[in-house]
Amino acid sequence: MVEFRTAYYHPMDRDYMGNTMPEVKPQANIEEPIIPVSQLGQTVTEGGRFGNLIQTATAAIRAGTGTIELQTQMGGGGEPVGAESYGKEAREAIRELAKANEVLLTSVHTPTAVGNLSGFNPQQGNFSDEHRKIELDEVKKAIKFAADAAQGGAVVVHTGEYHRPIFDASWNKEGKWKDSFISYDEEPEKTVMHLVDDRTGRVISEVRRNQVVYRPNWNRHEGKESYVDDNGKTVKPGDYIDYEGRKVEQFEERVPKYDSDKGIFETKRMTWQDFEKEAKERNDMFRMQHGRDPVGDERVTPEESFLQAQLESNIGVAKGWALNYGVRVKEQLEAVEKIKSALKYYEHLEKNASPKDLAVMRMEAITRYADGRLVGREKMLPSEILKEQLWDARKNIESSKDMATSQMQQAREQEEMKQHAVSISKYAKKKSLQSFAEAGLYAMKESQHNPHVNKDVFVAPENIFPEMGFGSHPEELIELVKGARKEMVNKLTEKYVEDPSGRKDEKGKPIMVPNPDFAGMSRDKAEELAKKHIKATLDTQHLGMWWKHFKPKAGETEESRRKRFNDWYMDEIDKLAKENILGNIHLVDSIGGGHQHLPAGQGDLPVVAAIKKLRQKGYKGFINSEAYEEERFTPGRILIETWSAFGSPIQSGYAGGAPGSRMWTDVRGGYFGQTYPPKFIFGSYSPSNDWTLWSQVPME
Repeated sequence: MVEFRTAYYHPMDRDYMGNTMPEVKPQANIEEPIIPVSQLGQTVTEGGRFGNLIQTATAAIRAGTGTIELQTQMGGGGEPVGAESYGKEAREAIRELAKANEVLLTSVHTPTAVGNLSGFNPQQGNFSDEHRKIELDEVKKAIKFAADAAQGGAVVVHTGEYHRPIFDASWNKEGKWKDSFISYDEEPEKTVMHLVDDRTGRVISEVRRNQVVYRPNWNRHEGKESYVDDNGKTVKPGDYIDYEGRKVEQFEERVPKYDSDKGIFETKRMTWQDFEKEAKERNDMFRMQHGRDPVGDERVTPEESFLQAQLESNIGVAKGWALNYGVRVKEQLEAVEKIKSALKYYEHLEKNASPKDLAVMRMEAITRYADGRLVGREKMLPSEILKEQLWDARKNIESSKDMATSQMQQAREQEEMKQHAVSISKYAKKKSLQSFAEAGLYAMKESQHNPHVNKDVFVAPENIFPEMGFGSHPEELIELVKGARKEMVNKLTEKYVEDPSGRKDEKGKPIMVPNPDFAGMSRDKAEELAKKHIKATLDTQHLGMWWKHFKPKAGETEESRRKRFNDWYMDEIDKLAKENILGNIHLVDSIGGGHQHLPAGQGDLPVVAAIKKLRQKGYKGFINSEAYEEERFTPGRILIETWSAFGSPIQSGYAGGAPGSRMWTDVRGGYFGQTYPPKFIFGSYSPSNDWTLWSQVPME
């Protein structure tokens, strides 16, 4: 509660009435406020337009804030900004500033340039562990700064881990809000799915959903009855079979259907829907072979099925050519032996032959061994021609051997690629969880060992704009936090972990290596620590940006659509409350679906109801306003409008001893003792443009 019970007076005023005014009970709000003003603060930033964090925090304190989030910028440039631009004394000054003014420093925001922790480099269009380390190091700088200067609290990191289509996201495919969102009208047909080489992070393939390809029409049992093949396997209608009717149980062993009348192998036109069906087939086959559902990397996605079908075709072609050249080598080796035998015979014969016999041999050699190539061979003996053929045969063997080896090499490389080509969602998500788990571990260590910490430090991924990718939707944010917590628990409790470089054995299984973070603690203790040091930041305005992707119903009015959207908004708030992952909130309102920063109550989002529900569900984390856009109209609106929207009462007294209630309109609009001053001056009351006050203060 802000308390205005003191008569503010000029030092030259006579103190007739005294300075203490009688206490006045608030009349603006007869119930308890949703949130006391001491717990509704603001974010402050740094930079050339604002000053350093000490200056901007001081300004916010003078405006009446009770809590502050420190927004750092990316350092290393020409301007002295960023967490590491504050030395020991500057960090101490920030601590003392907060202590002296009884203000809580709740959080530190990493630079907005940190857009993901998956390692995706937008400039290169690929994933890079080097880039991931650069981004993670920025988070660790912020964690250290939060421990030193803010003495703990949230360290906010923007998400946007990887591109994923909106219309096809798991949360948009089932449940109450199924098919409620779409990025753009053509998204279902034109969206691009990416695949990544998990050894290098390189994006190796892009699959557009409306892309049509031709693949072999695989041989299947087309009858209506099942039968038992030569190997004792039951072959059901639709099962893959070889040319002898035997059941094929591995996808890579399928054979294309052969049209004996035309003498060709059949191909089939395939669309995205075909690859969705094939992905299901692959997962069903895994289930039959292992007796359980595939999980994690084991589950095949449609884009992986697309690439695997392509790779299997390439493998088949390469192996076919390798076999073809292998057969040639066999034939040529047999020919070499025959030529050598003939050569031995003729060399012996020629050695003891007369000139007349040699002439006959030359004629016989021309007709028998020269294959009609007479030019230059008229005077050649059989042994000479055979030596030439032996040389040719050996060269053909060398060539065929190289071709067969090259084709087998290509086949092996394609098989290796098949093991390492994964959908972008699998690769990037794993890297993101790894990064947030590492950040959580670093926050844990700072909380335990930094002497300045008086509250837990925790990393807090924030839901970003919908189009920025994974992590922007509440259900993705929940998955990110819970997955990172699980990864942190594994790091604390498992002696061996998957090789971070993504190495796999010959069977495609991840290679395990010693875990450098192993702490030997129980899983219960590790889970408790993970929950303390990895939480989430909810940005109420970013959640509202889903409005622009919210599909209208036929004939629906804008008002009805807005009501449905607000219902969805509150449902997502319910999910976040139920999962208990939130530790920090950016309180912002907006009008429309763009990126705006309006004070609570000045937009059309149900932000007040959302915060009220979260508080009722037990939320005790930090709440700060980022509603700075209307500061250009009236300084202080970032706080005063927020306090007003949440029903925080204000107490006051008037000079002269006449007690009375004051409203927030008095504070934000009071002028010369008048409660409701004119906002603008018109007509003859307005001075001309040529006249100004000596102080240069502008008048409206």
